[in-house]
Amino acid sequence: MGTTRLYASVAAGGFRRYATYRTATAAGVFTNTVFGLILAYIFIALWDTRPHLGGYDQSQALSYVWLSQALLMVVAVMGGGFEDELIERIRTGDIAIDLYRPADLQLWWLAQDMGRALFHLLGRGLIPLAFGALFFDLALPADPLTWLAFLVAVALGVVVG
Repeated sequence: MGTTRLYASVAAGGFRRYATYRTATAAGVFTNTVFGLILAYIFIALWDTRPHLGGYDQSQALSYVWLSQALLMVVAVMGGGFEDELIERIRTGDIAIDLYRPADLQLWWLAQDMGRALFHLLGRGLIPLAFGALFFDLALPADPLTWLAFLVAVALGVVVG
């Protein structure tokens, strides 16, 4: 129970760390929304020309656009996860301090990165997705269990990816 609390506290610290950058978060929401609009209208033009391209209809393609914009920072596609900081700690030798802690090194960094990912999902992902769902016809599931399975898959993607 004590170790669970420790890693939950580390995850909460990772969440708070990214939550302090409010202007960067607002800029990220704006950027993801603008790029979502650009991609959405490109996809609309493409699907108007070639309906059912790749076996998908237009609403499924638009769902892909807005979900990918919502999850861009969650899965750290363009960096921004724990890797850069961990690599720097290895380079400088500060990793030795981490290895002396009475906590598992990998679980420590995983918990911190899960806090980061949760912040980006809530702080940077939901608004562009809600914007896309409000202004475009998206093929989103209505069943709450499907959403739960999706969130579990995203969490596993963050852990494995």
